[in-house]
Amino acid sequence: MNPLSISAFASSPERRARWLIFGGVCAVALAFAAYTQHAWEDYYITYRCSKNLATGQGLVYTVGERVHAFTSPLNVLLPAALSIMTGNRSDELVLWLFRGVSTLLLAGAAVLLLDSARKNSLGRIPAALLVGMFGLDAKIVDFSINGQEAAFMAFFLALALHALTVRSNRTILRLGLAGAGLMWTRPDGFIYLGAVVVGFLLFNAGRPIGHSRSGLLKVFLCAGALTTVLYLPWLLWAWHYYGSPVPHTIIAKSLIRNGFPLKPGRLLHDLLTFPWGMVRGTTSAETTFLPTYALSFDGWPRTVTLYGQCLAYTCALYWLLPFARAQARAASFAFMLSHFYLSSIAAYPAPWYVPTSATLAVFVFAHIAQHGLDLARSLKLKGCKGSRLVTAGVQGLAAAVLSATLLLLLCSAYQMRAQQQLVEEGNRKPIGLWLRRHAASPSDTVYLEPLGYIGFFSQLKMLDSPGLCAPEVVAIEKRLGSTSGIDVIPELQPDWLVLRPAEADGIHAASPRLLTKAYSAVQFFDVSERLAAYRWLPGRGYLRYDEKFIVFKRNPPSRAADLGRH
Repeated sequence: MNPLSISAFASSPERRARWLIFGGVCAVALAFAAYTQHAWEDYYITYRCSKNLATGQGLVYTVGERVHAFTSPLNVLLPAALSIMTGNRSDELVLWLFRGVSTLLLAGAAVLLLDSARKNSLGRIPAALLVGMFGLDAKIVDFSINGQEAAFMAFFLALALHALTVRSNRTILRLGLAGAGLMWTRPDGFIYLGAVVVGFLLFNAGRPIGHSRSGLLKVFLCAGALTTVLYLPWLLWAWHYYGSPVPHTIIAKSLIRNGFPLKPGRLLHDLLTFPWGMVRGTTSAETTFLPTYALSFDGWPRTVTLYGQCLAYTCALYWLLPFARAQARAASFAFMLSHFYLSSIAAYPAPWYVPTSATLAVFVFAHIAQHGLDLARSLKLKGCKGSRLVTAGVQGLAAAVLSATLLLLLCSAYQMRAQQQLVEEGNRKPIGLWLRRHAASPSDTVYLEPLGYIGFFSQLKMLDSPGLCAPEVVAIEKRLGSTSGIDVIPELQPDWLVLRPAEADGIHAASPRLLTKAYSAVQFFDVSERLAAYRWLPGRGYLRYDEKFIVFKRNPPSRAADLGRH
């Protein structure tokens, strides 16, 4: 049965439940967007490419330079189309329309997950837990409305899970569309679908679909062929237009792992020891249910991080139980593999990658709850007195987890509202506008790390670290074997530097003349007093990281005769 067809809504109670879930998830996401107004830094990296395409200047970051400076095809093409449809009149309107599309996809993903749960004998409590944890998760909601592609990834992954768990005559078509959608959303989308495929084959979890492992393998091969056909046009076009099918952003980010080159032997060791790594807290898995950068910066109570870690480890290790539900074991193993990828292969486990893994985790946890209810039912049939206690335990756990998820969402909304007002609107956007007013020409070059807002609102030539939009930066970093500004800045000789105080202090300590003779500080941007005025602010350390910036201008050659180290 096609979950999106009219026949799927034949039952009136089921139809009402689907529409209730769809509307509820939409309402939560749009309320989060309206309250926070949050637009993620990286959205404006991609949107500068989108805007150039919409105004006829090509799918490029810097006009005249064919650099693949974005990662997601859909995340760049859809805003470009929306900008064209609105006459390129309002960037804010484009962002809100993009939020609207993302919200609809997020709600669609919730409906698919609900349908999969109900058609695989999950009761009301586990189904409510599944939808609630998904629709109220802080990072899933935030990265679905802030300009990132989380909603697209969640929808296509949910479609893949639905195709593999709900019998249909169109399994291959739906699975192929899901795979293509994941690839069009992110070029590493095959990693997540591949992890699901491995899990379902390993635990023979697709018997309702393929009847056997060999039958399921045939389904995967046919769906993979369809995915390839649907994604190939973009791959070939990007190869022709940019000279490489690999996004330049991936090449630039790969330099972050210079000290940890990928070697098969090391990867195998990391994979085999990954469960132990999770227990020790050295992987990205522990971030799954936590707010953005909760473990990277201070400001969140230790009880919050412990809660998120315990929940994530439970989902990641459930596959080890031989008596566990097959579909949940498959998703649990896929969840673990997805974090192995983020922890050991990807440049770094950025928070906007985690919602895809979280989608797998909530699927697992709902099955864990059902496992507990099945145990209670079994005890009741055997006449054991512990049946009611187990049932009450599952109900209490579900209520506690949903309450914690909602509380973290509300706290995250408060944090991101402050982050948007102080850091994005109060610091980074004004820096971009200031540079645009004071630059000698649009070809002025700017070296910095936070590329998004400053790059978009300045419209100058950006030389970012690690070189997401600048091949010349990547070339120098490769030649020097370093991504440090101390080494790169003298080689680039940019017209402007935008540095955090800690970055400037590090450069000054290693090369005192660079920021005193070659460059001069000309403008300070500081929202620290406004930030300190918040008596209570969860995750304060994340905002504090970007509360101050210093803009440096390159001195005339007579004052900057030597850019080298002294």
